[in-house]
Amino acid sequence: MASPNFARARDYIFSSARLLERHLFSFHFEAGPTKPTEQALTAYQHENGLYGYGLEPDKRTSDPQPIDQAIAMELLDTVRAAPSKFLSICNALPELTNPDGGLPFSHPTVETAPHAPWWSCKEPQPSSINPTAVILSYLWRNGISHEWMKHAEGFCWDALNKLDATRPHSIQNALFFLAAHPDTQRTERPLREFRELVRQVTCFDPNAQDYVFSPLRFATSPNGPASSFFTKDELQLHLEALINQQQDDGGWPINWPAISPGVLSECRGIVTLRNLKLLRDYGRLEVSGEKTKAHLLGH
Repeated sequence: MASPNFARARDYIFSSARLLERHLFSFHFEAGPTKPTEQALTAYQHENGLYGYGLEPDKRTSDPQPIDQAIAMELLDTVRAAPSKFLSICNALPELTNPDGGLPFSHPTVETAPHAPWWSCKEPQPSSINPTAVILSYLWRNGISHEWMKHAEGFCWDALNKLDATRPHSIQNALFFLAAHPDTQRTERPLREFRELVRQVTCFDPNAQDYVFSPLRFATSPNGPASSFFTKDELQLHLEALINQQQDDGGWPINWPAISPGVLSECRGIVTLRNLKLLRDYGRLEVSGEKTKAHLLGH
């Protein structure tokens, strides 16, 4: 079976990605320490504990946005950061939270700097399961208990019943929420029922060029909750396509328009690292001539 050019991908990360992704690459693939990643992440943190400064690159406002908190928690989860790191975000989350307990997709402060059109927010927005649900998932995964979580969870349970096939990002968030929720009896049925909805929003054409969600955008790990939603052949077809999409410079392309060359480089670094981790987890990545083994996967 084919595998990507790992050496070329490494060169791309170290030549074109942000410092944050360079440290993360070292952590994931070279047994690098966690401290450099945490230090690089701190550069995006405000005094109140929230993250901003374009941690999500497609909007360049310095002010914290809800999505920045989700990304920060994902990275803190990756390096198994101390609970205090998560709690410092939770303590300030009410500043971005709506009265119903949920976070909006975008906050009006996004308008203070260049941003992609989908982030536009002239007026306050209603709450969204994206990114409220994924933030809760990282808090549960790390054993965090905080007052903010109770109302946010209530909002998410209500929002689950309103999802439809036009909102793939929200469906992703819902899967994270259900997979991490501590009450597995309560989540068992909705997880089963999500299979049909996930398949409705999935693009099964491995050569599609538009902003679409392939099976691998949901089944990001062979051990994830969505891996059973797809057949082995469906996943293998898209793994092959993903490998073939690696570009001559070693990085992967993005399938959305970037607002500047700098943002394009940052986003490609994020996507390249994401794809390397995914291919590793599916056993399709060769490092130093050997297939990565299951016991080497994960943190």
